Amino acid sequence: MKKYLNFHILTINDGLPSKKITTPTIGKGGRFLGLMLSILLASCYVNHGFSQSFFSKLLNGDGSKRKSLYEKHSDISFGIGTANYYGDIAPITRPIQSTIQNIRWNASFAFTRHFSPHFSGRASLSWVRIAGDDNKFEGVIGLEPLYMRNAHFRNDIQELAITGIYNIIPEARSYRNRPQWIPYVFAGIAVFHHNPVAKVPTDYIGSEAAPSEWVSLQPLNTEGQGLTGYPDQPYNLFNVNIPFGMGLNYKINKKIDVGFEVGLRYTFSDYLDDVGGSYADKNDLLSISNLSAAMGHRENEKFAAYSGKDREPFVRNYYATRLNPAYADPNLIPISSFPELDATTGGNRNSSSTFKDMYLLTTFKVIYHITPSIKCPVIR
Repeated sequence: MKKYLNFHILTINDGLPSKKITTPTIGKGGRFLGLMLSILLASCYVNHGFSQSFFSKLLNGDGSKRKSLYEKHSDISFGIGTANYYGDIAPITRPIQSTIQNIRWNASFAFTRHFSPHFSGRASLSWVRIAGDDNKFEGVIGLEPLYMRNAHFRNDIQELAITGIYNIIPEARSYRNRPQWIPYVFAGIAVFHHNPVAKVPTDYIGSEAAPSEWVSLQPLNTEGQGLTGYPDQPYNLFNVNIPFGMGLNYKINKKIDVGFEVGLRYTFSDYLDDVGGSYADKNDLLSISNLSAAMGHRENEKFAAYSGKDREPFVRNYYATRLNPAYADPNLIPISSFPELDATTGGNRNSSSTFKDMYLLTTFKVIYHITPSIKCPVIR
C-alpha cells in the first residue's frame, strides 16, 4: 500500500490545542480501482432498474404473469338497413339488377366483447325481410322461362350469429382513446329460421285460402317434396349460414360510435324462395291439396298475383312459338286450358343450381361502449 497511498497531516485549529489528523490520498493506481468500482456499481444499478422496468410489465411481484394492460370492455349496438336476396328468382349472375330490384330491410341488435386492440367477438340478433318476383324478368332476352315460371315470395328471417371481428386499425389501450376511424372485417357462423310465403292466385277457387292471401309455402310441398317418386324431402325451416363482410366505425365521443357494415350470408339452403328443384306433376300435387297444385304451377295465371300485371299476351306468345301457333288466338284456346310446364316445355324450375341462396345486409349502426367495471392498472 505504500506504493499507492501517501498520508498528509491536517491541522485543525478551533481555538483548542491543535489536533493532527491523518487522511489517505489516492494515487494513480487507487484512482483506477475507484473508477472501475464506480462503473461496476452504476452498471448493477442500471441493470437492476431496467430489469425491474421490463419485467414489471410482464410479471407480478410474485413472479406470476401480469395481465394485459389492454382494457377489455363491451359495447351494444342497434342497426337498421337494407336486405337483398340472391337465388333462383334473383340470379347472382345479374348482380346489379338482382340487387336494385329486390331491396327490402333488416334490423339488428348486437353485443360485442373487445378482447384485444385487434380482436373482438360479437353475438347478434337480426330480423331480415327478403323478397323476389319472376315478373321482374319481363322482356329480358334469354330469361323467358323464368318469367313463365311466375313464382314470387316474401321471407322473414330471424338470425342468431356469432362472429369474430378483426380491427385493421388497432384500438387504444383504453376504449376512451380509441381511433376516430376503425375499419374491420368479420366472419362467423349463424343459425336462422325462415318461412317463405306467397300470394294465392287471383282467380283461385278453394276452401284452403282466399284469392291474393299470403300463405306459407313449405307445407304445400310445391315441388312434390316427400311424395313417392320425388327425390327431395320437405326442406327445413331452420338452417345455417356463413356471415362475412366488412365495416367501418366512426367515433362520436368517448362512449358512442356510428358505423356502417356490409355483410353477405351464404346459406346452406336452396329454398329461401321455395324454388330449388324441378316442376312436380300437377296431378301429384293435387293429391296434397288444390292449393298445393295452384302454388306449384303458376305459369298460366292471367294476372300476376304479386304485381297485378296482365301476363296473357306473353304467355300466349310463349306457347305459340314453342308448341303450337294456335295458342296465340284467344278465340281458339282459352288460357285456362294451356298445358302445364315441365322439364320439356319450360326447363328446370331451379334456375341456379350452382349456388345456394344468399342474402346481403347493409346496416347503419349506433354503438354504445359500456364502462368497464374494473379499471385498468396504472402503468409504472
